[in-house]
Amino acid sequence: MTIQPSKDGIRKKTAPSSGSNDLNVSYWGTQPCPPDHNWGPGVRDHHKLHFIHSGKGLLRFRGVTYELSGGQGFYAPPNEVVHYTADAVEPWVYSWLGFSGNQAGAIIGRTALPDQPVFDNPAGVNESWFDRLSDMSDRPGGDLLLQSVLIELLASLIRQAPAAASNPDTVKPREEYVRRAADFIHRHYDEEVSMKQLSEYLGLDRKYVATLFRESLGLPPQQYLLRYRMDKACELLRSTGLTVAEIARSVGYKDALLFSRMFKKVIGVPPSKFGRESEQ
Repeated sequence: MTIQPSKDGIRKKTAPSSGSNDLNVSYWGTQPCPPDHNWGPGVRDHHKLHFIHSGKGLLRFRGVTYELSGGQGFYAPPNEVVHYTADAVEPWVYSWLGFSGNQAGAIIGRTALPDQPVFDNPAGVNESWFDRLSDMSDRPGGDLLLQSVLIELLASLIRQAPAAASNPDTVKPREEYVRRAADFIHRHYDEEVSMKQLSEYLGLDRKYVATLFRESLGLPPQQYLLRYRMDKACELLRSTGLTVAEIARSVGYKDALLFSRMFKKVIGVPPSKFGRESEQ
């Protein structure tokens, strides 16, 4: 079902809730802006992409002003000040798509957008493309359809505006190493993860990896892995009927008794009581 525009021509919709925390469409919409219509300066707590269909406007970001027109788009990152204004004579008509999730930052980091927020609209991303999102969201499994469309869109931006290739002789920033290490843990927490594997993946000495984690996150990698596993176990205890043994295997423990001991150590109660106590 296509969204009917409001009196001011805005068409917008909030995405159906998703069970995934990795990558989610939050909302989308389309607006024919009045002259000099502006947003900001302000910040958001999520990622947002804008696609200009026609007209003109200005984007102000990190002290730089960009003049934009139909066929271009721009990216607004979370927790950074952004200000954009429609032209006084030819105000833009644009669409937007907000998204979030644990993997959102890592995926956007594979594009040039964090440093260069302006891009050319991917082929086919027009007003009717956003109307089709509304049709998808109303179907069974709409959250998964939206997630697949978002992944396809981000893949297009990665191909179109990839992040600059790093020089192998250049030492990567410490924050990037920690981000990659955390991403590795997020993808492999249900397996046996060793410091040897992690250090080999990063191409760094084990002690240096441990130092980076402690200085950036306040705890060593193995403690970060333990905390992440227990957070995932809590999610499973709240939302599924799996047994303790099944949850233990799901978060990387072959021994259910060891899992139970570690769960109680981190969370404060054994997993067998966690669900019942959280309901009280």
